[in-house]
Amino acid sequence: MNPIKGILAITAIAIAALAQGQHTPLTSHYLFNGLVINPAYAGSRDALTATLTHRQQWVGFDGAPITQTISIHAPVSRSKVGLGLLIFNDRIGVSNETGVLSNYSYRLRFPNGKLSLGIGAGFTVLRADWSRVSIQDQNDPSFAGFTRGAIRPNFSTGAYYYTKTWYIGASMPFALIHHYDDGGGYNISNERFNLQPMITGGHVFPINDDFKLKPTALIRYRMDSGLQGDISTNVIYKDKVWGGISYRTGDALVGSVEVLPTPQWRIGYAYDLGLSAIRPYHSGSHELLVQYEFGYRLRVRDPRYF
Repeated sequence: MNPIKGILAITAIAIAALAQGQHTPLTSHYLFNGLVINPAYAGSRDALTATLTHRQQWVGFDGAPITQTISIHAPVSRSKVGLGLLIFNDRIGVSNETGVLSNYSYRLRFPNGKLSLGIGAGFTVLRADWSRVSIQDQNDPSFAGFTRGAIRPNFSTGAYYYTKTWYIGASMPFALIHHYDDGGGYNISNERFNLQPMITGGHVFPINDDFKLKPTALIRYRMDSGLQGDISTNVIYKDKVWGGISYRTGDALVGSVEVLPTPQWRIGYAYDLGLSAIRPYHSGSHELLVQYEFGYRLRVRDPRYF
């Protein structure tokens, strides 16, 4: 990558990330790591479920996002309650954001499905290493090192209705926006344009005894950039192999594959082929997912598709 373009890229990403101070970590595996976007997902898989994802975005682009998430959630025995914990680490340019959110859901049973209402609460640690920015004046004290780390509260909320074959959800992954001001600190912003309300939905259609088709959609909205949608289709073979393709408007074409070697393990990989203006400067994005469900469940009788 051209050094001048690299300097401009890392500076632009750093300024954008710090100016906003908070955003929803991007993931192509949101279908099976639902806690990232909706606290009402807690307990919905009817088992103690642990999921780990690692995302390397825009490979070859200096300062590109690198994101790791760990989510654990389960229903509380003999109750309508689900509990979950989400931990994420998101590095963009010179900024680093680490968050911990506990999640609570209350599930109401209906004749053909369940309605889950959820809320999340926790904190985010925000920090930036300005010494990594290339500048002309090496003695500028503004770029001498780390900003003072800040710990700020945050909340999430959502609703999720699901049956054995379809689902729909609405959520606000982060209800508070933290803004980095000129005084060198992070404060809660009154500007609401960085909030990202989301709507998700999907349906599973049987094709024959071996194959199923599962189209899904995620729509998010920001006041400064408008609507963005993820439109996906997965083909499922014998409930053990998943192959999918999705389109993220104005951003990427995504291919994914997932395998279930046992009823408890799920291993997935996704590749994003960039379509935006910076496409010539990177070689795509990679994402890995590993999921394990504690306690054996007969998937043949009660398979879960989301």
